Amino acid sequence: MNPDPETAAEAATRDEQAELVRLRAENALLRTEKDILLKAATWFATDAGALPGPHGRQPERPPKEITAMTTSVRPWLTPHAHRSLVQERAGLVGAENASGNDDPDSLVRKRHRQARIRQIDDILREAVVGEDPPDDGIAEPGMVLTVRYDDTSTAETFLLGSRDETRQDDLEIYSPDSPLGRALAGAEPGEQRIYQVPNGTTVRVTLVDAEPYGRFRRLARKAQ
Repeated sequence: MNPDPETAAEAATRDEQAELVRLRAENALLRTEKDILLKAATWFATDAGALPGPHGRQPERPPKEITAMTTSVRPWLTPHAHRSLVQERAGLVGAENASGNDDPDSLVRKRHRQARIRQIDDILREAVVGEDPPDDGIAEPGMVLTVRYDDTSTAETFLLGSRDETRQDDLEIYSPDSPLGRALAGAEPGEQRIYQVPNGTTVRVTLVDAEPYGRFRRLARKAQ
């Protein structure tokens, strides 16, 4: 027996209405998701500085703790350290030319001399000698840095220079390749950096001041 035509029409209308309700619900959900994604994208762009914050200002961001950098830099030497290395190399070359024994101890000393000569050659070839970096307060080789160790509140002043630098002015010297030197590379006054010492302890240090070595020595002479 065929269904009543009026009953079939009513069933079709009910199906269409149910489909319409479902589509409207999906459409509303999509609009909500779109609004959420738009707000999230705007927040991330503002937080990253790509968009201005409220009242046209960039949002304030908390200071970042920056871990040690691994970028290698050219060695920095004072003229005094440069002369010392040149003299050391000349002495090593003279000893190398004078050596003639083939006993085991002599061969060991010969290898050590040759290794040190190569090391000095590498330093002298790449070194920046006595040229003060820009007086911009940024930590880099050739700058005298004053830092505060945040865990103890103690301060220290030292020259960021080559490990072959000789000590002058009673000034400590830290190599840019040391854990502290790598951590401070590119830091500005007030910026905190984090690094690890060989025993695995984490140290937090804040750069207080950075001035070129030449300026530091001039001021030290005037104070004497």
